Amino acid sequence: MIDNTELYSKRVKRMKDAIELREPDRVPIFGLVDNWALSYNGTTLKEALADIEIEYQAYSKALTDFPFDAALAPGVTFPLNFVSSLGGGIYNNNMETVQIATGKSEIMSVDEYDDLIEDPLKFFRDVIIPRKHSIFQSGTTEEKFGKFANSISKFLEFGQSREMLIDRYKVEHGLPITTGATLFMPADIIMDYFRDFKGITSDIKRHPDKLAEACMSMLDVLVPYTFGSMMGKDPDSTYIQLFLHLPQFIRPKEFEKIYWPSFKKYINIFAAQGFKILILFEKNWEHLHEYLQELPKGSVIAFFEEDDLRVAKKKLGDNICIAGGLKTNNLYYSSKEECIDIAKGLVDDLAPGGGFVFSPDKVLVSANDARPENLKAVTEFITEYGIYK
Repeated sequence: MIDNTELYSKRVKRMKDAIELREPDRVPIFGLVDNWALSYNGTTLKEALADIEIEYQAYSKALTDFPFDAALAPGVTFPLNFVSSLGGGIYNNNMETVQIATGKSEIMSVDEYDDLIEDPLKFFRDVIIPRKHSIFQSGTTEEKFGKFANSISKFLEFGQSREMLIDRYKVEHGLPITTGATLFMPADIIMDYFRDFKGITSDIKRHPDKLAEACMSMLDVLVPYTFGSMMGKDPDSTYIQLFLHLPQFIRPKEFEKIYWPSFKKYINIFAAQGFKILILFEKNWEHLHEYLQELPKGSVIAFFEEDDLRVAKKKLGDNICIAGGLKTNNLYYSSKEECIDIAKGLVDDLAPGGGFVFSPDKVLVSANDARPENLKAVTEFITEYGIYK
């Protein structure tokens, strides 16, 4: 087997230099790849969930056919077999991409905020889980315990399989997979799992103090969980990964009161400990750039979906690494030449001084998020044109 140690170290350093706002040897290329890997390989989601070797072959092809310097995940990103064993939840995996099932998340009433604030872990364990998952809604205590034990074994199996896959990418391909602790911020959890979008938008207007207090209280669970998940991992190659869902839909003053205090505290805790934090800023965050200027310097890599990256680099580039680039629409509908022209302009404007990582603007999920020939043309162009002199 080829020794990929040097290649792996070179890629880790390239990403580290960019995140810490130095010029690396060239612009790093990040693989924001999810279920697109399955369509690219001609594999179904059902096949991937049934056989980890099939899953690995599909994802490893998608992550190594292109010159990525790091990638978001080693395979399917959500433990769907675990959720299925619980009797389902908010995710629908009956399609070829993982979808949120509508009408499944508003299972907490507004008068239960005090219980959530008092003990978030107890509330989630004793109230939310039994309401959400059907295995707790019938049968004897012993039967419920047996089903839950089976579910926990599937969850642990998923975590262990991710670690095994990450190690295979390192050894077999010299490719860093940055998955460390992957989680959501408190307000996003409340929206996604407790109150749904309708419920939380009402809470923002009518109960902002309770919502803000709940967000701060939930850090008592999220902070220890994150430290546990990152224990023993190399902070230069393994990042805390955050997916943010709510702020793009709320006004700055609402963000400042409800979301920002717990979010900022969380980021500062882990940046102070030397961890790197990868954040997917979904939709458009330009109305919130003023707050993001306060994020700690050299600790955050920020993937923006819809923000003008040139504006983001100008406003935020002194503190955080800007990531993103070619739109999925271009990757699918434009010609190779058009894609390369766009990539050239992004490198010209964003690469000088460092602090820029090239990637698609969104996680590649479905087959029409990118044509392989366009993705290959653009990434190979970056490996040559993106070299720092």
